[in-house]
Amino acid sequence: MLPRFTAIFMVVCCFGGNSVGQTPLQAIPANPVPAMKKIADLELPAAIEGNFDHLAVDVKRQRLFVTPEDFKKVLVLDLATVRVINQIAVTRPHAVLFRADLDRLYVTDGIDGSLRIFDGASYVPMKRIGLEKDADSIGFDPSRKLLYIANGGGDAGQKFSMLSVVDTTRDEKLQDIKIDGDTLEAMALDAYRPRLYLNDKATQEIVVVNRLQNVLTSRWALHTCKDNVALALDEQRQRLFVGCRNGQIEILDSNTGMFLQTLKIHTGVDDLIYDPVSRRLYASTDGFLDVFDQTDLNHYEQRTSVETGVKARTARFVPELNRLFVSVPKQGTSSARVLVFEPTNTQPPRAPLADPKETVNAPVAQKIVLEELAKHPLLRRIGLHVIPPGQQTMILIANGNETRLGIHTSEGDFAAIKDGKIYGPRIADGEYYNMKMPMFDAQQRKIGLLVMEIACTDATSEQDAAQKADQIRTELASKIPDLMFLFAPLQK
Repeated sequence: MLPRFTAIFMVVCCFGGNSVGQTPLQAIPANPVPAMKKIADLELPAAIEGNFDHLAVDVKRQRLFVTPEDFKKVLVLDLATVRVINQIAVTRPHAVLFRADLDRLYVTDGIDGSLRIFDGASYVPMKRIGLEKDADSIGFDPSRKLLYIANGGGDAGQKFSMLSVVDTTRDEKLQDIKIDGDTLEAMALDAYRPRLYLNDKATQEIVVVNRLQNVLTSRWALHTCKDNVALALDEQRQRLFVGCRNGQIEILDSNTGMFLQTLKIHTGVDDLIYDPVSRRLYASTDGFLDVFDQTDLNHYEQRTSVETGVKARTARFVPELNRLFVSVPKQGTSSARVLVFEPTNTQPPRAPLADPKETVNAPVAQKIVLEELAKHPLLRRIGLHVIPPGQQTMILIANGNETRLGIHTSEGDFAAIKDGKIYGPRIADGEYYNMKMPMFDAQQRKIGLLVMEIACTDATSEQDAAQKADQIRTELASKIPDLMFLFAPLQK
C-alpha cells in the first residue's frame, strides 16, 4: 500500500487536547506569536510498528531516511512524490548519516553490533564494520570525516561502553575509546576545536573527549537532570543543552561544564535540536514538540508546545529545507506517520557562505594549530592566515574547522592589525575576546596573521586576553622555522 499524504496548511500553536497523557508546561499567551506551521502528515504502511530512532536526509535527492527499529529496515521516503521508495534491511537500525560528497549512507545496527555502509543511490550494501552490540548514537566530524559511535555497555554484558572512531573515507575503524558507564547516549561536536561532548546516562554526567588525542579529558556532573539522553550545542555562545527524560533541559557552559540554568519541558525527551541561525531550541518529547527562542545569551522564551503523538520522540531539523520532521509510532488503528513542520517567525534561512576559496595544502600548519587547540581547552578558535609560496593572496591555511580552509583573509582582519598590535575586543554575544594579531616565525619574521577567540571564562579583561593570545602566538612561532615549513609534508 502506498503511503497517504495529507497536506495541512495551518498555524500550529498550542493544542487544547491532552490525548497523550501530558499537559502543557505553562500557559501560552492567548495570541502567541506563531512558531511552527504543520505542512504535512505522511502516513506510513500499516505493517510498520514499534518505536522509531534517528532520521537523516539526502537533500539533493529530497529523500528522508526513517528508522522503525522493530521493522528491521530503514525506510527511504521520497519527499517530492511522498512515497516510500525503498526499504534497506538492517537488523535494528538506530542512527543514520548520509555523506553527500561520497554518496554513502551509514547506519548503526544495535542487534548486529555494526556500522552498515550502503551506496547512496542504489542502497546496495557496501561494507560492514564490526562494533559491539547496541551500536547506537553517532557524531560526525566534517573536517576530518570521522564518525564517532556509541556502542557496547549493558546490552553487551559490560559495565563500560565504547566510543568507536571510524574513518568514513577509508571505511575503517581507527580506535575504540573505553568509557566507564554501561549506557552512552547522544553526543555533540565542536566544529572549531577538537572536543566531543557525550551523554553518560549511567553516571548522569557529560563526558568530554579530546578528539585529536582520543582521550577522555573531563566529566561534568549534572545538577538535577535525570536520564540524560539528548544533547545540543550552541557553539557560538558556548552553551551545551542537555535533554533529560525527567522533563528538564540543563544548560551548561561548554567551556567549563558549569551549570547555568534549567528549562522545563515535557517528559520523555529523545531529541534536542538547536538552530544557530534562528537561535531556536526544539525538544522532541513523549508526545510534544517544545519550542524555545533564545532571546539573549542566557534567556530562553517558550514559544509553543505542539502535540505530536504518543512516543513521537524522534525529530530532525534540516536547515537546507527549513523543515522539521517528527516520526510518530503506530497507535491502535492509527498507522505510523511522519509529521513535517515549517518553523515560522524566525530569521530567514541563511544562504550558503559564498566566500572565495583557494586550494590549500599545509599539513604541518594544520597539525600545529590542532595541537595548540588541544593544549588550551578554553581556546575557542584559532586560525592562521598566510600568503602561500608562489601566490599573492593571503588565505586561511590552518583552522580547527577544516571546511573553512582556503578562504580569503577579510579586509576587517587586515584593518585590525594595521598598526602591528594585538587587537581583541570583548564580544558580548558569546562572551569571548576576538583576538587578531600579526604572526611571526621562530626568527621573528612576519609571515601572516593569527586570529583566535579566547573565552571570557579564561580571561578577566581585554588586556589579560591579549597577554594569553601573545603567549599562544609565541608557542606557535617557536614551532615554525620559516614560512615554507608550514607547507612541508608530515613526517611519519
